[in-house]
Order: sequence, then structure tokens, then C-alpha cells
Amino acid sequence: MTLPPLTPLQQAQWDNDRRPSLYVSLSILLVVNNLTAGGRLVANYFSHYRHSGFKFRHIFVEDLFMLVSAGFVNVVIGNLLAATHYGLGLHSWRVVAEDPHYPRNLSNAFKHVWIVMVLTGPTFTFIKLTLLYFYRRLFLVNQKWLKVAWWGNVIYVLLWFFGATGFYIFQCWPVQWYYMRYYSRYHVPPPYPIEGQCNATTVIHVAVPLIFGIVSDVAILLLPLVTISQLRMARKTKFGLVGVFSIGVVACALDMARIIELTTDTDDKVDPSYGVVIFLALSAATEVTAITCACLPVIVPAIFKAYKSHQGQEYPYALDYSDRTSGAASVYNRRSHAFAPLDETRLKTTIYGGGKANNAATHSREIDKDNIPLANVAQAGSLDAFQNGSQEDRTTSIEYDGTAQIWVERQIEVKSAEEQSI
Repeated sequence: MTLPPLTPLQQAQWDNDRRPSLYVSLSILLVVNNLTAGGRLVANYFSHYRHSGFKFRHIFVEDLFMLVSAGFVNVVIGNLLAATHYGLGLHSWRVVAEDPHYPRNLSNAFKHVWIVMVLTGPTFTFIKLTLLYFYRRLFLVNQKWLKVAWWGNVIYVLLWFFGATGFYIFQCWPVQWYYMRYYSRYHVPPPYPIEGQCNATTVIHVAVPLIFGIVSDVAILLLPLVTISQLRMARKTKFGLVGVFSIGVVACALDMARIIELTTDTDDKVDPSYGVVIFLALSAATEVTAITCACLPVIVPAIFKAYKSHQGQEYPYALDYSDRTSGAASVYNRRSHAFAPLDETRLKTTIYGGGKANNAATHSREIDKDNIPLANVAQAGSLDAFQNGSQEDRTTSIEYDGTAQIWVERQIEVKSAEEQSI
């Protein structure tokens, strides 16, 4: 069938081409996605995994979620690059006019777009689970309100995953009609007999899962901010933590921007290959930004810690402890910052005496029932000498693997028998 002649407006817009911008931006996003996800793994390796022999069972569950998320984002970007190869970024009439087997290229382009839309749910679900499990480990979730908020977010995210993924798969029926419909539009016989409908592909319908998704984005963003605001710590430290976790605002802003773009400036009917480009580019940018926001709270402290160690300074988020001695009396204090108070039963203690260890020192990490590695405490001086107050060298040291970076302020005092009798 012969194509109708181009209108004067179509001829004037013939040279409009968004493909170079797509290729550049998608390539940058691909690099950033893999650098940040890889940087998170490297940071956790030097902080945790290398001490445990890097066994699979020691890998944090949020890092596994992050690997899956980054993989999905790579697939999304790869499909957008493939769609661009087939004509995404050009006006639809140009794609068809330059295709000797039209509308094969247009159909192939939107086959890849359909895959991108279907992966929206899984990608954001695993990113959000990454953040939630990271917060669970970071803040030692054991207070009632935080448990309720955490589980509420998890359940909401999982329900959103099934709803969003189901919608994007079945927005047309049969599902392949999403990209096969262009044969019917240009009155060309399809490769195989097929008919269908896409009544649910209006921009309003497509925006509904995104709107429900941004609700969970905001809830997950507020979870650490509210928690940090209740911690007893120096204002400078608190502002620094709020700043690190507030980078999620950027992802929320991009998510809102793509919803606005979808509902106000996206043409998926008349000129789809050109009219959906900005929305799809914002979708990829939102996913990569979400990955980055999930990784930076791990990468930034690791870099800061490495820099401080290189400068010979103490890492500010490590445990801060000191001892004070007055005559025969000795008081040992350990102060730290975290969400949940620690009690003595959650600390592993090794007693030393007479300059020799009664029990071999251990660097193994005690794992609580919620899989959170806990701190190890070693007290110098034998137990008898310690109780009798006869040990001259009484010092307290704390070995900390850095797993839980934020702790509620708590003071543990170890006193000699003489002090206890006063």
C-alpha cells in the first residue's frame, strides 16, 4: 500500500531527531547505574565481606536486591537503546517512510518499549526493597512504630508490584497487540493473523501505577528522616545524616516530573515514536537516580572513612568510647549512636587477665535473630582481678565491624568491686 504524501507540517519537522540525545543520555545512565551499584558492593566488601571470607551466606540481602535492581535497569536501558535503533526519537511518519517493510521498524521499536513498561514494576520494587532492608539493618528495627512502618511499606510495595506489573502486561489484549497494532493502523497485513484492543493505554491509565508508586517513594524517604530526627546526637552529625538520606528527594522529584510529562506532553497516539521519548528518558533517569540514592548512603560513609583513616583521624560514625580513672576507681564508658538501645546480652565479651588471655580472643561476629551482626567487646584484666580491683591495667576496647552505622546513645559502665561497694 502506498503511503499518503507528507503534509507541509510533516515536511517541516522531518529533520527533528532525538536519537543522538537518547544515545548519549542512555549511555551515561548505563555507566552511572553500574558504577554506583558496583561501588556499593566494593564499599561493603571492604567494610564487611572481606572479614567473613566473602561467603554467599554473609552477603546482605539488600545487596542482592540491589544487584537484581541494577540488572533490571541495564535491561531497561538496553531495550531503550534497541528501540532507538528502530526509530524511537524520530517522527512516526519518518520511521514508516524510511522502512521498506513498514511498519516493521515502528512495531519493533514499541516491542522494546513494552518490555520497558513491563519492567517498571520489578525494577522499582527491588530498589525499594533494597532501601527498606538497608534501613532495617541500619536502624536495628525493634521499636513497635518502626516495625509497623517498615512492614507497612514492604506490604504496600509488594502489592504495588503485582498491580503495576499486571497492568503494564495486560494493558492491551492480546498483550502483543501493544506493538502489533501498527500493522492495522497502516492497513498492512501482520506477520500472523491477530486482532486486539488497547483501551487501557491512555496516558491517564498509564499514570495511575506511577502515582501509587510515588506514595511509597515518599513513605520510604520519610522513614529514615523521622528516625534520625529522634536520635540523640550532635546537631552537625544529625544534619549530615539527614543530608545523605535526603538525596532520595531527587528521585521523588524525577518521578513526579515524569508523571507530569506523561499527563501533559506525551503523545502516544498520533506520533508515538517521537511523542513518548521524554517520558521514557525520564523513566530511565528516575530508575538510575533511585539506584544512586540507594547506594550513596553506603558509598559516601565508606569513602569518608577511608579518607579519615588515610589522614590518621577517627571515623566519626564508629563507636566512640573513653575511660576515666580517678585514684583506684575506674569507670569505663562506651557511647554510641543508634536507633535501638543495646543491652548487655547483645554484646560478646572476652575477658583477659595477667597479661594473658584466659580465653582466646575472637573476632567473629555474633548474629542476632534478625541477622544483624553485633559489636564485640573485649575487657582487659581477668574476671577475678577485675572484681577484686587488683588488676592495674584495666582498659576497655571495643571491636566494631561497622555493620550498624547508627546507634541510640547508651552508656555501659564497668566498675571495680571497690566502686560497687560505695
